[in-house]
Amino acid sequence: MSEIKINKLAKLIEIFDEMSANLNLGRLSNAEKDVLLSISKQYSENKNTVINIKNVNFIDYQGNKIAKSTLYKVLKNLCEKKVISHISTERSSIYKLN
Repeated sequence: MSEIKINKLAKLIEIFDEMSANLNLGRLSNAEKDVLLSISKQYSENKNTVINIKNVNFIDYQGNKIAKSTLYKVLKNLCEKKVISHISTERSSIYKLN
């Protein structure tokens, strides 16, 4: 990879970290980014205000399906960081972006 591309990538990471800090999120893990991207794509495609996670295909950066245990742990973390909200009952599969 050329030095210019590496510098551009580093600048993107820096911008993302600054945005995360401004939103008081801290640094998102790779799994959190993957889940957030999947939810965001579903949100954009359907123009819904809420997302049923049963209808979302959660895949990681490498194209592999995200394990359910990882998914639920990440959903909980994203809720704690107030990036998403869990709607309805404890066992529901409905979330929304904040």
